[in-house]
Amino acid sequence: MYKKLINSFFTADFHVFLLSDKAIVRQGYTGLLSCFFRERVTEYAGKPQSDPAGLFKKIGKAFKPKTSDRWYLGLPLKYFTLVGFTLPAAAADSLHEAVKYALMRHVSYDLDLAYISYHSSQRDNFLDISAMVAPKEAIGSYLQAAESAGITLYTVFPSIVYWARLMGDGVFISQDSNYGESLVQSDNRFVMQNWGKVQHEDETSFLEETGRLLANVPTLPSSLYLWQLNQEDEHVEAKLGLEFKTSEKLKLGNGEFLVEKKQMEGYAINLLPEAILKQQKILNYMVLGGLIFFILSLSIFPLSKLAGQKRYLTKLEHRIEAFGAQAEQLRGLREESSALMTSIETMAEMKKEYPSAINIFRELTDVMPETAWLTSMNYSNKQLTIQGEADSATAVIEAVENSPFFREVRFSRPISKSGAKDRFTVVAEVVL
Repeated sequence: MYKKLINSFFTADFHVFLLSDKAIVRQGYTGLLSCFFRERVTEYAGKPQSDPAGLFKKIGKAFKPKTSDRWYLGLPLKYFTLVGFTLPAAAADSLHEAVKYALMRHVSYDLDLAYISYHSSQRDNFLDISAMVAPKEAIGSYLQAAESAGITLYTVFPSIVYWARLMGDGVFISQDSNYGESLVQSDNRFVMQNWGKVQHEDETSFLEETGRLLANVPTLPSSLYLWQLNQEDEHVEAKLGLEFKTSEKLKLGNGEFLVEKKQMEGYAINLLPEAILKQQKILNYMVLGGLIFFILSLSIFPLSKLAGQKRYLTKLEHRIEAFGAQAEQLRGLREESSALMTSIETMAEMKKEYPSAINIFRELTDVMPETAWLTSMNYSNKQLTIQGEADSATAVIEAVENSPFFREVRFSRPISKSGAKDRFTVVAEVVL
């Protein structure tokens, strides 16, 4: 219990950026904790996209992820499709279906096999939609690699979009020795995106191609931002054939380089259900309140306990004086009684800690939705883990949460699909 309390209070945020020739991990803290803990940036050389399992194994070994940590994954732009369009305001009643139908004109693959993220804002009688699509097959290996390393990813997003949402309007270019990408954000909307391989014999060809594309943008922002580009700003502008009022090289390691959740709406794929995120937020508040109550209790409890003990000892001394010779016998009886009570309490605790597996299974049978079935159940150290399939994994976790038999119910892994069914893994603490 104390370990969970401490882990929940000292929650860390991890941003993992995968490039073609290295990976960058940023560990930081938010709120009051940022005043006491410095952020940490670690680089891993190699080709992480060709061996994501090996990379996340190294990261997991180095950072030892806790269940309370929040992990965010940034990937190259080539895995995503960014789309902006408008819908009639009346589409708000069935917005998800309307967005999905509109995206069919922009995406060539099956949307049922893709992750979709979008954000809407109303303008007059229209809805401005900012959407992003990513094939599940394309990023599935990264999610599986993270899960195997004990890392639960909250969101996946394009790395260059992370910088654009942080810095505002501008031209963003990222390039290493194998891969390059560019993005233009104007009036808080993406008006141009491009990515491609970088030829070793001519590493400036991507910049020249980007310059030709930028020349076709009607109103080009005046700021240039470079991410993982080792060339001088003047050299980059020369190859682009353009001049900018300001240019800046972006680099992790500065605490102010943090993007708020609202800034990434529509451009980050949420991998955890919204109900779980709300539950974790409520848990954090409860933990903080519990910690404050615990500290206050520590200051009050010793005083009250001391006063009670003093009264008890005074009465006991009077009785010893009154009975004289019987004092020794009374002391012996008291010690025997105390030992007996300790033994009884120990046996009671042991009995509580080992509830009947039949009772657990009977309770699961009663609360589980009819459309769900379990493939495995494991109980150890007051923790129950169940796996199975259902029409709705959310209905399963809600059913288990509503049972007084369980608490701290959560998904231990992202929900996956098995045909039309949701495949789930749920962890809960058994109430003794």
